[in-house]
Amino acid sequence: MSVEVDDVGAELRRAVTRLYSRFRSERVEGEVSEAALLVLVVLGKRGPMSLSDLADAGRVTLGSVSQTVRRLEELGHITKARATDDRRKVIFTLTEQGRSAADASRRHREDWLNHRLTELTPEEQDDIRRVASLLLHIADS
Repeated sequence: MSVEVDDVGAELRRAVTRLYSRFRSERVEGEVSEAALLVLVVLGKRGPMSLSDLADAGRVTLGSVSQTVRRLEELGHITKARATDDRRKVIFTLTEQGRSAADASRRHREDWLNHRLTELTPEEQDDIRRVASLLLHIADS
């Protein structure tokens, strides 16, 4: 690879990392953690799941997701129950309160990003749109 491609890759990694970090830090007081938000979003999209399925979906350890679901259950964002087909298995389900918490967090972050985008010129917004499409192409390859 050429030095130019290496430079572009380094600049892209730095930009994506900083934007991701900034996006993750956009939480208001009382919002759930990033790990908790991931669990809520996964349950919202896929429906009730076991602890091991949640860990796999989030690419985290069972111990990590176990702590997260415990906190979410205490907050009333999820419920747990025994599976009907296998009573040894525990299944976690998103509550309406949990769905609302995930929606509020997602909305807050979307609002933050959209506000930042409105500060750009129309030409810069077009550039971002083109780059976003290219980044999705790379991510999907």
